[in-house]
Amino acid sequence: MRDERYVVDVAELHRINERNYAGLVRLVPDSEHPRVIRAGAHLTFEITQLSESKYTSDVRIAQTRAHWSADYLLTQLDVRLYHDVRMAEVLSSQGVSRLRVNYQQPNPEMRHPDEKHQVNQFLADWLMLIKTRGQVPMLRLDKFLPHDFK
Repeated sequence: MRDERYVVDVAELHRINERNYAGLVRLVPDSEHPRVIRAGAHLTFEITQLSESKYTSDVRIAQTRAHWSADYLLTQLDVRLYHDVRMAEVLSSQGVSRLRVNYQQPNPEMRHPDEKHQVNQFLADWLMLIKTRGQVPMLRLDKFLPHDFK
C-alpha cells in the first residue's frame, strides 16, 4: 500500500504569492474608501484596506450582493500584502481563517489537504479575471516602494 500524503510545494506556493502581490498591489485603494471593480454586468467587488503598516497591508476583497444571490455564494477574501518580500497571502476565505498549509485527512472541518494552496490559487484566478474583464484604473506603485529603491 502506497502512502499518498499531500506534500507541500513551498516553491509553487511562493510563486503564487509573488504573482498575487504583483496583481493585487495595484488594486489597493489609497484611502479608506473601498475601490469598486466591475467584472461584468452582475459581478462587482469591493477592495477595502483594513490596515496598513510599514511592511504589510491587509485588504478585504468582497463581492457585492446582487439581488438574486445568496450570501454564502459571495466571495470574501482577507489578504495580507508583505511589501518587503513582495508576496500576498490569503488570511481568510469565506470566513475561514488561520488556514494551515496542510490538513491531515480526514479532519473534522472537512478541509482539503491543500486548502491554503487552493485559496491562494483562487486569488490568482480572481486576479486574472479582473485583469481580463475588470473595469478599474490601476494605482501608482511608488506608495509601497522603499525610499531608496531605484
